[in-house]
This record gives sequence, C-alpha cells and structure tokens, in this order.
Amino acid sequence: MKKIINNWYNISVGLAVLTAFIAVFGTDDPMQRVLLAFATVLFLHFFEEFGFPGGFPLMGVQILLGSTEMDSTKWGSNNLNGMFGNWTTQLLVYILPLFLPGVRFLAMAAIVLSVMEVMMHMFIFIVKRKKIYNPGLITTAFGILPILCYYFVKIYDPSDYFWYDYVIAVVYFVIVFYFCFRSPLFWKLGKVKGYPLTERSAYGIR
Repeated sequence: MKKIINNWYNISVGLAVLTAFIAVFGTDDPMQRVLLAFATVLFLHFFEEFGFPGGFPLMGVQILLGSTEMDSTKWGSNNLNGMFGNWTTQLLVYILPLFLPGVRFLAMAAIVLSVMEVMMHMFIFIVKRKKIYNPGLITTAFGILPILCYYFVKIYDPSDYFWYDYVIAVVYFVIVFYFCFRSPLFWKLGKVKGYPLTERSAYGIR
C-alpha cells in the first residue's frame, strides 16, 4: 500500500488514460465528456505538479501558505495527504457529477474549479513568483483552458441554471477545498511517517 501511495502521481497517468478512454467510448453526453476530459487532464496535472517536473509543494507553501521554510520535512506535506487532497478533489468535483447529472450545482462546481485552476496557474502564480513557468502550468494552459473554452462556447446555456446554483456551486467548492487541503484530517495525514516527498516532488527539477 505504501508503494502505491508513494507513487500516486505516477499512477495518475494511468488513470488519465483510463478516463480518456471512457470519455471517448463510454458516453455520448456532451457535459459528461467535458467532465471526463477535465478529469483526464487533472490526473496529468497531478503528475506535472508532483512527478515531472514536480515542485508544486514548495510553491504551495511559499505562495499559498506564505512560508519561507525550505525543509520539506517541516511542511506538513507528504504523499499521503497529497494523494488524499488531490484525488478526493477529483472524486468530489469531477467524478461525482457523472453519477448525479441532474444536480446542477455539482456540474457548475467543476467549472468553478477549472476557472480557479486557470486563474492560479496562468496569472496568480506567475505574478507572485515572477516566473513564467510554475508546476501545473502546461496541463492548465493546454488542457484545462481549451476544455473550459469549449464548454462556454459549445455547451454552456445560462437557462440551464438558476442563480442559486452558482452560489451553491461556489460554497460547495470552498467546502471541498477546505476538507481536502486545509482540514485537520489533511494536516494529520501529512504527519504520518513513511510517505515522504521525493526531492523532485518537493522542489522540482533543479
């Protein structure tokens, strides 16, 4: 089990292939295909952030937590809570709406997460780091952004949603984000021994 958890971002590549296969051959519904396409890219996104070139944990503690600590063993971050946070987000935001297609706010929450990914990787991280590249930028720019544009051009219809669907979607997204990345459970998992970040996962290629 430890070997699986410590390679969760590598396994994500295989899950991306499986998800892409389902998107192409498993459904004819446009919205479900969009959700599956997002899920496919997000699995690859995990690999870019933690596998190759890696380095998202360092960027996360510096920009999202405002820490200057360079010792990765003091971040409260490891492969266990990395897998928990990212895979649980994937499950609750992109996978769950596939099984509950009539729940409008769930589909909109997936769009909210996608918009947030674009804003963070293509604007906020670039401005704050004063560097063009950040871990996750490639899959965001060439995966999430094109799918998002396709959704708004080809699928999105304002009449499909009530005003409160947007509000609930944002609230749901915030709750999921807190549970997956800021909750006591997340930090508790980060202290469990045996799941250390590799040098490349923590700091990226240097």
